Amino acid sequence: MMGVSRLWVLVNLFVSGVVGGVGDYFYRSVLMFVLVCFLLLRIPYIFGLSGFLLFLVSFMFPLFLSLMFFRLDDSIRSFFSGFVPIGTPLWIAPFVCLAETMSYLVRPFVLLMRPFLNLSMGAMGGASLGFMVLKFGSGVVFFLVILFFYEVFVALVHWFMVCNILSFSVDH
Repeated sequence: MMGVSRLWVLVNLFVSGVVGGVGDYFYRSVLMFVLVCFLLLRIPYIFGLSGFLLFLVSFMFPLFLSLMFFRLDDSIRSFFSGFVPIGTPLWIAPFVCLAETMSYLVRPFVLLMRPFLNLSMGAMGGASLGFMVLKFGSGVVFFLVILFFYEVFVALVHWFMVCNILSFSVDH
């Protein structure tokens, strides 16, 4: 039991270090769940690509929407004033506001599609490399091990990007 609590302390320190100023307990737990799901996709036969897409749509999209509605409910004026950064010259402010609005509208789709496309392509590449073992023998296993560690790194990078997009959505 003591090892579990120490592990939880390390996980909390790691996630709070990645997320930065967002220190909510529930938020850190959700982000750790996302990390576990990203890493579980790397293990064969845990869940498939359609399950991963369903996870992203049913979990990540509502998370982004809840952050957006919280900011709207908290202060509508500060929400919309965040579209024009401080120090923006007045002559360029309408264009910056338009660009920031487009960025805010595209952000949830980037949050959904980037991890899905990159992680699913890696899974398909690993599957095709695994099928090459049947044709070329065990010489391909070395490449499978390298690909696995590469894909774990890609999953960690995408988790980091999701954390940053969500924490940016809290602040912006």
